[in-house]
Amino acid sequence: MKIAFVIRKDCDRCARIAESIIDLLPKDWDIIYDHESAKYLNGSGVDISEISADVIITIGGDGTVLRTLQMAKGPVLGINMGGLGFLTELEVDEVGSAVFKLLKGQYRVSESMKLKVEINGDRVEDCTNEAVVHTERIARIRQFKIYIDGHFLSTMKSDGIIVATPIGSSSYSSSAGGPLLLPTLKGMVISYLAPYSSRLKPVVVPSDSTVEIRIAGRDQECILILDGQREYRVKSGDIVRISRSENNARFISFRESIYDRIRDKVIKHVVN
Repeated sequence: MKIAFVIRKDCDRCARIAESIIDLLPKDWDIIYDHESAKYLNGSGVDISEISADVIITIGGDGTVLRTLQMAKGPVLGINMGGLGFLTELEVDEVGSAVFKLLKGQYRVSESMKLKVEINGDRVEDCTNEAVVHTERIARIRQFKIYIDGHFLSTMKSDGIIVATPIGSSSYSSSAGGPLLLPTLKGMVISYLAPYSSRLKPVVVPSDSTVEIRIAGRDQECILILDGQREYRVKSGDIVRISRSENNARFISFRESIYDRIRDKVIKHVVN
């Protein structure tokens, strides 16, 4: 069994949790550290893009999970050290019992769709939550033309456009007024940041659709942001094409169903 650890940058407490987990693992299991973990755990670290493991344990928040899903290979078991932590499976007080379940193989691997993203035909990193095209400068509205499977949908003046997966619909897209999609659904949500007109509402399209965002007008500098992790500059005339990736995000889960995660991570958080 090969276990990898990825922790949030400059988080001594995250490293201590990793250390406590390692103490419980069989001595014959292979353990891999990313560079950040290795700084604290006296191991030799590798770049996160070189990690390939049976289980990748992330300790941090959703950002740590997203960075790992974007660059490493293997199912992720997230331990929450942040806020909501929708993509993380465990809170700190659940770690001990979860490790024993892991040792016994009492877990399941669930999958969620990723987005394939291209800029003018050149593919960049996949993303798990959302791809966002945003104005480069604050409070400078931009004009976007949106196409679905080659068919013109609308011209939108706004601060930006979000295309989210079902699992990402609970994140940035939701804060922009987009609907919450159950992760079991096969679709993508298109939502808008501070739209100039409220006539066009967020749209849900099938997961096998291709969404094109064309930067219209002159001098329309924007930024394409993938899962809040990677950024690319785009400008007038550029085309951002988004479709379903052939790769899926994989998660280690101890819950009985995805509805348990929605209840624990979203509904309880809203009610409280």
